[in-house]
Amino acid sequence: MTESNEFYDFLLARQPIYDTESHLYGYELVFPDQDDPCLAATEVAFDETGPLVRLCASINRQYETLRQPQFLLVGSQFLLSQLPATLIPAAVVFELMVPVQVTSELLERIAYWRAKGFRFALCGFDFDLAYDPLLALVDFIKIDLLTMPVESMLARLRQLKRTDCRLIAEKVADKTTLIQCREAGFEFFQGYYLVVPDRVFGTRIRTNAHIMLQILNRIQAQDVSIEELSRIVANEPRLVYQLLRILNSPASRLRRRVESIRDAIVYLGLAQLKKWTLLTLLTANCNAGVEVLRLLLTRARACERYAQINGLQAAEKYFMAGLLSGIDLLLQVEKSVVMAHIRLEPDLQKAVLINEGPIGEVLNRVADVEEEEWASLGKLPVRFRRAVLIAHFEGGLWAHETLSALTSPD
Repeated sequence: MTESNEFYDFLLARQPIYDTESHLYGYELVFPDQDDPCLAATEVAFDETGPLVRLCASINRQYETLRQPQFLLVGSQFLLSQLPATLIPAAVVFELMVPVQVTSELLERIAYWRAKGFRFALCGFDFDLAYDPLLALVDFIKIDLLTMPVESMLARLRQLKRTDCRLIAEKVADKTTLIQCREAGFEFFQGYYLVVPDRVFGTRIRTNAHIMLQILNRIQAQDVSIEELSRIVANEPRLVYQLLRILNSPASRLRRRVESIRDAIVYLGLAQLKKWTLLTLLTANCNAGVEVLRLLLTRARACERYAQINGLQAAEKYFMAGLLSGIDLLLQVEKSVVMAHIRLEPDLQKAVLINEGPIGEVLNRVADVEEEEWASLGKLPVRFRRAVLIAHFEGGLWAHETLSALTSPD
């Protein structure tokens, strides 16, 4: 992702948008750095070599991989300019933020781009009658639930049902709100709650999870040898199958195909094989939904990439911390109960349990992106802020590739 330099023009983050079945529909591209002058770039016209052209090329590439639209906030000047001819209409939904001046020129340009297949969303909609002319031209209406609770707009939502607009609820904070939104006619939802719902977990670990934890303890041991690790993995046929499947997928970035665990050990080395075995073990025993798994794979890879970008030692430990930080979500058991069965190095233990130490600090920074804590991220120096946003963005694409390898039919 960073090779095309769009991250040197914009500081971007992605926030997921889910449908009524809690399946991922697409992403909103957000600009969390309020001090970045490049935020104004979406208010200017295109030129042949400008940052917006590179951003649109990146959107195309992501769509070719994800097959999901990216929602991009733009200004009126953006729509009055000439969009790149290569931009794939299905790849993007252009968002207009309220307040916006509704002029005949703007309406004509939206109609023009809609005729070419592009879609539009009206964000921060407040039911002002001044925006009625736009309702026939936009495909989505986004309503911020922090500024307008569901119960306060039920009567007005009935009026929107006469249009073809599809409703998106932003900042869904709890189960009650989610149910209210569904009943009110919302089709899409944004909010951290959708990924990590009510965390009411038990204290009993299932038998197959106990076996997994025993294997996990042994592969994490400092004195484990290549021969022993090979034997441990080989004794679990399902683990062998899933591990080789992931290693031979685009997610692992290997330059050659591996055919056996011995081959993988020789090619990857012990540290990397531990990382991939941990991932396979946890995902194979996952009790949570696919979106929780996506969140944790993104988090693990983001922590690892952040360490790599900043030249930190033992980047694979940051990956392990990211994945283990959600082991309670994966197994649906209280974290303290699960972690009591896992022997980790002190720095990893401290990071996973209480988010402290150098690794815990990275976990906190990645969590800020997940939970849209932009004010907290804004306190970081630009270099570190950029690194965590790049890492999280790349982590999301890597998670998609990994999930594809795990869930694709044989």
